[in-house]
Amino acid sequence: MKEPGITAQMLVKNEEYWIWYSVRSILPFANKVMIFDTGSTDETSKIIGSIHSAKLTVDEKGDATRQGLVQLRNEMKQRTTTDWILLVDGDEVWPRESLKKLGDALKGAPRKTWGIVVRTRNCVGDVWHYQPEAAGRYELLGRKGHLSIRAYRNLPGFKWQGEYPNEAFCDTDGKPINGQDEHLRFIDTAYWHLTHLHRSTRTDHVIDRRSKKKLEIGIKAKPNELPEVFFSKHPSNVHSPFKASSFIEKVGAAIATPLRRVKRRMLE
Repeated sequence: MKEPGITAQMLVKNEEYWIWYSVRSILPFANKVMIFDTGSTDETSKIIGSIHSAKLTVDEKGDATRQGLVQLRNEMKQRTTTDWILLVDGDEVWPRESLKKLGDALKGAPRKTWGIVVRTRNCVGDVWHYQPEAAGRYELLGRKGHLSIRAYRNLPGFKWQGEYPNEAFCDTDGKPINGQDEHLRFIDTAYWHLTHLHRSTRTDHVIDRRSKKKLEIGIKAKPNELPEVFFSKHPSNVHSPFKASSFIEKVGAAIATPLRRVKRRMLE
């Protein structure tokens, strides 16, 4: 029998821009936070080390292959003693209200619920703007958009299978739970996903797939939507979350956005 509670699990590598905000946002919510660093060469490790909490454990794992990352996820699961797992990437930051809604859902979830689906706010340009729902291609529970299973029940015999980043959490028959609607529940809440912004000084000088910087004009967020941790006092080696796009990036976004909208309408 697993103990009540939630363990946040994080696989990170070169996430110095956002890792402090990510960890700090979930610390009040999670009972435990387990981080595996897979070979960061920027300030990620130092920034994590500056966060002092009895909830936090950090392992330096070194570089891992795509299959190796899935093996690390299974190692994390094996070491987890709580009945729920919260997957968090180093570029994902949660607002307090979103975590409250998620926590309420976990407390009231029937035993047949194996995973909780939430929305993501995929930021473009800066933390104040995010992609429209039409840009999301994930399909879960009859919905299509920016969706993700982020909370998983820690069930015996279940494990991660496949190859990163397309791995799946599978039941004892090896069947992915993301196709089993009767075992999933949707909660209409969202976290901030910074995957399309610069994430590290190791890649932010290059506009390519490694940096994942996306040039697009997004939907303007309301001030009270942003994660509260963005407004917290942060250490001197942590970047401000409010860095605006450069002039060149804004021009590129103005050109790219109409083309992206046309492409999305065609796909629909």
